[in-house]
Amino acid sequence: MARIEREWQAEQEGAALASELHKVMVISHRQAKGFIDGRCVTVNGEIAEKHGHRLKAGDAVKVVFDPELTYEVLPPPKKLSSGPYETLWEDNHLLFVFKPAGLLTVPAEQGGEPSLAEAITESYRRRGFKRFNLFIVHRLDRFTSGVLVFAKTPEALHGLKKHFELHRLQRVYFAVLVGELPENSGTLAGHLIEHAKSLKMSVAKVRKGPGGGKRMPAGAKEAVTHYRVIERLPGHTVVEVRLETGRRNQIRVQFADRGFPLLGDQVYGTESPLLDRQALHAELLGFKHPVTEEQVTVTAPMPADMEAALKALRNSARLQRAATGAKGEEGIFQPTESRDHKLKRVARAKRFDEREAPARPRPINGDERPRRAFDTTERPARPRRDDSDERPRRPFTPGDRPTRPRREEGDERPRRSFGSTERPARPRRDDSDERPRRPFTPGDRPARPRRDEGDERPRRAFGSTERPARPRRDEGDERPRRPFTPGDRPARPRRDGGDERPRRAFGSTERPARPRRDEGDERPRRPFTPGDRPARPRREEGDERPRRSYDATSRPAGPRREGPGGRPAGKPGPRTGKPKPRKS
Repeated sequence: MARIEREWQAEQEGAALASELHKVMVISHRQAKGFIDGRCVTVNGEIAEKHGHRLKAGDAVKVVFDPELTYEVLPPPKKLSSGPYETLWEDNHLLFVFKPAGLLTVPAEQGGEPSLAEAITESYRRRGFKRFNLFIVHRLDRFTSGVLVFAKTPEALHGLKKHFELHRLQRVYFAVLVGELPENSGTLAGHLIEHAKSLKMSVAKVRKGPGGGKRMPAGAKEAVTHYRVIERLPGHTVVEVRLETGRRNQIRVQFADRGFPLLGDQVYGTESPLLDRQALHAELLGFKHPVTEEQVTVTAPMPADMEAALKALRNSARLQRAATGAKGEEGIFQPTESRDHKLKRVARAKRFDEREAPARPRPINGDERPRRAFDTTERPARPRRDDSDERPRRPFTPGDRPTRPRREEGDERPRRSFGSTERPARPRRDDSDERPRRPFTPGDRPARPRRDEGDERPRRAFGSTERPARPRRDEGDERPRRPFTPGDRPARPRRDGGDERPRRAFGSTERPARPRRDEGDERPRRPFTPGDRPARPRREEGDERPRRSYDATSRPAGPRREGPGGRPAGKPGPRTGKPKPRKS
């Protein structure tokens, strides 16, 4: 079929080319963009390639197309076909790359913008990996450069997530601040919260609770940042930052809240002619390998744009020094750190140092043990001494324990002198001497005297209110009894075999003693009183069990049953038939 041509002149000034085709040719916007992508549209004789090309009044627009063909909109060209990232370190489980500034770590929700994760995946597919999996562990801000790690296996992913959750890794950043920090090192601790509308982060403030107390707002997360000043430039401060927690925009928000925003930060600070992004670079990332458990530390070089900004600031510092007439190292900042910060830094270096401690060489017989070189502020090495020389002692100061003198074999061990309030030293005694005792004072327990074999054990003297000591008695003697007092139970007298057991005398209100009865005699009964139950008479074998007589007011005795299943006379049988209805 023949091709169709349409030609006209634009009437409206500044109209977009795709809108002009939609309005004049009465077609959809998608079809109008398809004509432009299919190179079917010309403006003033030149082929148009942009959908938003602005027309001028009187421009000649010509469209030549085939009605049997369908013109689709072409997808946007991929800008990351070759991969703009740089691989810093890689193994079978981890991948460390250098992320440039201005590139997203992961694809955005809207799509269309290139990302580092897509570039890495596309690069591996072009290298022949048909099924390549890349796992996201952490991110960097879009305009932050530096080292970034990805996981290539699920095992590495789970291990890295645990490291980040427990903060068991080392993250060092390099930043340039606007303003001069008053201190050389410090820590920024607080809570960060994200605003729902603007999606910006800010430092959370303490609010009053419903009960009158203070509490953090919902959604606030703890953020801790350690920093150290590296260089001071005119109106700027270069710092090294170590993250303890990894919140979004943590470094930028916390320094901006203190009044020292990052150089070039257009969100939390102001624009700068020296740099078109925030001056923040992830310099180092180190942790223990989640699979092999080896220490891995990767660093990224400083990007060119931050190097140029620092060079400009240093040149201005030189001009300022020349104007003031400073010479040599006068006015040059030399960073210092406190002892506490130094100890913490050394402890972190031990945990994340990639270099293992060298093995100590095994000394040969007679060789001296190698010593490390000490500085002037460190402890000097101990000199080697011969076997016959005495061990050197440090000078004694008041309040310290004196050194013990060297003693020959057989000499008595020297004793330290005690004050008037201290315990005296125990004298040395021979094997046959008695152990010395300390002087007895009232209220203390006296020492037991040494007794020979066969001697009676000495007894302690008791006071008038204490129990007297029991005298030693021979075999066969009666056990002494303590004197009886009214209210106490009398001691039982000793009786010979065959004698009757003595009985205690009872009072008028107590029960009399039972007389001894011979075999065959009837058991005596106490006299019966009205209201007591009469004693049961003794009955011979085969006699019927006697029954007690009841009074007129008592229950009459029931008739005797005949047989095991008999029923007494006069007792009605069980009721049969329908039950009687109950009244409601």
